[in-house]
Amino acid sequence: MNEKNLFCYIMVAPALVVTLLLGIYPMLTSMFISFRSYDLLNVQERGSHWVGLRNYFTVFADERFVQTVMQTILFTVLAVAISVVMGLFLAQVINVKFRGLSVVRTLILVPWFVPPAVASVIWIWLLNTDLSPINALLRDVGWIDANIRFMTDSRTWGPISIPMMAIVAVRVWNGLPFIIIFILAGLQSVPKDYYEAAEIDGANIVQKFFYVTLPTLKPVLLILLALLFMGGIGHFEMNFIMTGGGPRNLTNVMAVYAYNQGFLFFKFDVAAAASGVILMMTSVICVFYLWAQSRDDLR
Repeated sequence: MNEKNLFCYIMVAPALVVTLLLGIYPMLTSMFISFRSYDLLNVQERGSHWVGLRNYFTVFADERFVQTVMQTILFTVLAVAISVVMGLFLAQVINVKFRGLSVVRTLILVPWFVPPAVASVIWIWLLNTDLSPINALLRDVGWIDANIRFMTDSRTWGPISIPMMAIVAVRVWNGLPFIIIFILAGLQSVPKDYYEAAEIDGANIVQKFFYVTLPTLKPVLLILLALLFMGGIGHFEMNFIMTGGGPRNLTNVMAVYAYNQGFLFFKFDVAAAASGVILMMTSVICVFYLWAQSRDDLR
């Protein structure tokens, strides 16, 4: 090992140690607990013993957890789809020079500087049934007669509900700047020769987008989608702070379910099993990404 490599390892070591202590170790411990009996209220009397897959059977026998899994998938798909579509559009807007570009970029990036917990508290006020300025604006323009219960309306249209869509909107608002910057970096690496060649061939704006922009951005979008889906499946803050999973479990996601099982009901074994399901789902996405990446590398 030469001095240059040794220096690199020394620089990476602190981050690696923090990752091992705060990421890998808790994850492995949680997986270990998921195969044991660990009810905090009874652990001193009954102890903790190996139960195999019993905790996983317990969570999947719970109708609320099954509903939560489906809602987590719905929440993730909606948030990712809306965010990526908006990100593709806005990234191309701010990739073009025009007067006021710096102002537009600043406004687009503002949500990125707001931590999710703070954003959740802000949007709790903005979406409050009686105090919401959004409701006031909609009443003023005559679009509604009664206030919309953004976070408490328990009516559903299939798997869709107003509280779910409200949290999806907040998630999109908070995460969109990251997506725009990610896509913008990819757009700026696209050679202008490609667009010039497309124009010579008579391609319009839509054709240039589908036949030049999207194919060129494929590697960037693949990484972005993998990150967004893994982050969406493990999402916690906004659903927990804004609604706590309610009303009627309509906005519950797996991370909130796991938290409630562990810190409200003290069933750390069931909470660990629910967290294990999150890990398995994100692992599937990771494996799919690596498979897709390897196919591209072999071409």
